[in-house]
Amino acid sequence: MVNNIRRSNQGYEPIETTPREGRQFTLRHSLMLVVMFGMFSLIGGNLISLGFLRPADQQLNRISPIGVQKARPDIIDAQGQLLATDIEAPSLYANPSGLMDPAMVVKKLKTALPEIDEMDLLRQMTHSDRQFVFIKRGLHPKHAQQIFDLGLPGVDVTPEIRRVYPKGSLGGYVIGHVDIDNIGHAGIEKFIDRTRLDNPLKFGADENEPVQLSLDIGANYILNQELKQAMLRYKAKNAAGIVMNVHSGEVVALSSLPVTDPQKPSLLLDKERFDRISGGLFELGSVFKTVTMAMVLEKNTATLDSRVDVSEPLQLGGFKIRDYHGVKGDLSLKDVFVRSSNIGTAKFALQVGPKNHKNFLSKLHLLDAVETELGTFRKPDTAKRWGEVHSATASYGHGIAVTPLQFASAVGALVNGGIYVPPTFLKRSEREAKEGAKRVVSVATSDKIRKLMRANVTEQHGTAKRAEVTPYRVGGKTGTANKVIKGKYSKEKVRTSFVGIFPYDKPEYLVFVMLDEPQAEPKAHGVNVAGVNAAPTTAKIISRLAPLFKVKPFYPVLDRVSVKTTK
Repeated sequence: MVNNIRRSNQGYEPIETTPREGRQFTLRHSLMLVVMFGMFSLIGGNLISLGFLRPADQQLNRISPIGVQKARPDIIDAQGQLLATDIEAPSLYANPSGLMDPAMVVKKLKTALPEIDEMDLLRQMTHSDRQFVFIKRGLHPKHAQQIFDLGLPGVDVTPEIRRVYPKGSLGGYVIGHVDIDNIGHAGIEKFIDRTRLDNPLKFGADENEPVQLSLDIGANYILNQELKQAMLRYKAKNAAGIVMNVHSGEVVALSSLPVTDPQKPSLLLDKERFDRISGGLFELGSVFKTVTMAMVLEKNTATLDSRVDVSEPLQLGGFKIRDYHGVKGDLSLKDVFVRSSNIGTAKFALQVGPKNHKNFLSKLHLLDAVETELGTFRKPDTAKRWGEVHSATASYGHGIAVTPLQFASAVGALVNGGIYVPPTFLKRSEREAKEGAKRVVSVATSDKIRKLMRANVTEQHGTAKRAEVTPYRVGGKTGTANKVIKGKYSKEKVRTSFVGIFPYDKPEYLVFVMLDEPQAEPKAHGVNVAGVNAAPTTAKIISRLAPLFKVKPFYPVLDRVSVKTTK
């Protein structure tokens, strides 16, 4: 019978199949079915056995050499510069059960990877029932090739997703870091994972849209560089600073020295490495007088021309308030601010009353824990009971410890026309800024505060004269706070700070600088206050930031002078 054809030189011709050939064909099919059935049974059995694996074994299967981590979205700065991204990097692993001589393998690996712990690795290779052991994750391709050339049976390389940070330590405290499994553990990296849990569609694995920060990495470089120079010049223990857009609440730059590197999270084991701007509580001293004067003017208990006598220390119960500068006489509110009188500031605050004082600070979010994309930070430290003594000392920044971030946000509201805008580390549209904004002081009060800050820079007795940057009309306030050491105020160790705005009449940006335990320069004759270190440091920062931000310089029009010519 004919049931098939075959190709020949003459074309296609029929093939005759005998009954015996048909029976052989049927037998082969039967054998194939048996083999296939056996294979599927074996696979099915393995799948069932996986369901009974111990948790540790299941974990090993999840991290087997097929690379299962989710990709993370890129992080970019406000100008689009890449700050964090995922790349594929080789990781070295071994199958202990496939090693003929573990000691020899470990010894050879040591020649290519001197940093590995030889004894620990040998223990894992010889005293483990695991089928999979990581030797080194995130290998440099050069090292991976070296190990490949060794030709070690049971040792192989698998691709994994690794996080890299092209700008190094710049913006490190804001960006945060991930762990070895690419899971965010701090900063914006942690925010991304936290947001994914609440909203799986946002920052998803297939999401091509990067996470854009409010940081300008160029501005952050300038801030970092100037703070480093200030630390060296004034021999400060550490330094920190922030640049903020006063209208949008966007943090444009943040630096805390010593820095951290997202690529080296182990640096954070050093207790000196932490974000002092959003994560530290500090008594900031006289910069707080900016807030107090805004309260006084807003409550209409005084005007710029109202006067108080500061000739004698202010006695409150067993507590005595003195002036550092030894200011004497009858001073106006403006002079109290410009000459930074503790006595005068306390007297004006007492006219408002402790209850109203506390309510005003609460209105500016200076008594609450600040919350941003970086998390919820510590609640400000202050007295539980607000009596006259505490109101008086808090008026000039003692007895109340806040984060520099929340202080900067409060001052931003006082100078931008009176609108409080919550701080953010993400790029924010004008509409988004308005959503969380609320009025805290009047336009008139805001205008007066800006004028006070400008007078502090321009007037003869101003404490901030060294903050001036001529074409950009800086306004600001100095603060020198005695540090608390073992529960007592130190007479020698201080923390100096300066809050500056530019241009003062229509400010766009605020700069806050803080130096910890700066030392007096020889030419300063032992004077160690914010006016001689934090203020000039801020001036240098503003002089470099203003052109970067395209802030228009201002040069007053000079009167024309007629010149007589003689023939």
